[in-house]
Amino acid sequence: MAAFVVLGDGFCVSWAGAAPMLLAPGGQPSRVPRVARYGRDGQCLWSTPIDLGPVSHPGMLELNAQSGREVRTAAPRPPEWVEAARWEPLLVSGDRVAAGFADGRSGVGRTFFLDLASGAPVAVTDPAPSLRNAIAGPGAFLVGALGYGACATRRIGRDGTESSRWDCHGAMTVDGLGTVRGPARSVTPSCTARFRRLNTSNDHVDGPHLADQHTSHPAVDTNGTTVFWHGGKLLAVDPDMTLRELFVSDDDRNVLGRTLLLDGGRVVQSLGSEILVFRTDLAALADGPWPCGDANLLGNPVLE
Repeated sequence: MAAFVVLGDGFCVSWAGAAPMLLAPGGQPSRVPRVARYGRDGQCLWSTPIDLGPVSHPGMLELNAQSGREVRTAAPRPPEWVEAARWEPLLVSGDRVAAGFADGRSGVGRTFFLDLASGAPVAVTDPAPSLRNAIAGPGAFLVGALGYGACATRRIGRDGTESSRWDCHGAMTVDGLGTVRGPARSVTPSCTARFRRLNTSNDHVDGPHLADQHTSHPAVDTNGTTVFWHGGKLLAVDPDMTLRELFVSDDDRNVLGRTLLLDGGRVVQSLGSEILVFRTDLAALADGPWPCGDANLLGNPVLE
């Protein structure tokens, strides 16, 4: 089992073969991952095999005897093993499932969109260095790519077609009005990290600079203020892109969990092996598909 999502009447699961280092000597990883839906009683309602296929990306280069010792774009090749995408590998929104799988060695993968009722494939993305996905609305998703020279976020609709594309990528939130924002890296030569708001016109509004890309996944309150942990600080960015430091420390630990916004303006942040709780003047958690389900405190990411 690679990932699961809790549904109102059961659950959805993605299955993938174990990585080679987890297998017994001589064991071979499974080559046929799948996504399946189960009822409350555990009965399998459908099971759809996933064919990742040979993968490559224009930014992947190779140098070997076959290329005459010249650097060239790597040819598509079958994955050594297939694993679930490492960030948001399985999302359910409305009547659609977004399941991410990747080549375990290169990290290049694809997101497969399935019909929740039947498991029938709806669409699949081209191979890309997969990173963060998110729920964008009923049946819609944000699909991210970062690495090998790629840096992008796309909005994929219920029919599997791309409706928007932005040349930046990061941990994004989507509120009830569909506003997409969060700390994101751009494709500029300096790979600048800033807080950004993504517009429907495929452009973005740049907010305050961030020291690097390493941030927690943020939360948004009903006033449109986003809170997240970055560089030893608990930061808040309001709708006007004004940044406030709610807490400052010299803590350089970078093993971060999600930032949770609870009742009474309490912010909870996991940092290393500790959980930190802050009292703030933030409003209640905003309604919206991401974060969803009371900041995902009640189950896995799902919007029904």
